[in-house]
Amino acid sequence: MTKHSGIYQILNLINGHRYIGSAVSLKRRKFDHWKRLRGGYHHNRHLQNAWNKHGEAAFQFRIIGTCPPEDLLRMEQHLLDDLK
Repeated sequence: MTKHSGIYQILNLINGHRYIGSAVSLKRRKFDHWKRLRGGYHHNRHLQNAWNKHGEAAFQFRIIGTCPPEDLLRMEQHLLDDLK
């Protein structure tokens, strides 16, 4: 994984649900998510509950695309709008 900025998803391999986000440093963001999920204090209770139920092996951090930091919010919103 690179230090690039971009859009990512945390995919639940059991049920296909996903958490979409953006980050200036994708590598750091994955580390932060996994640390909080492993510790049981992630800010997204749905993701935390699924992690607790299915275990770490049921989740993948996937990079959807990279972009300059100034384009992160626009790209993330565009992706979320397309999913609706």
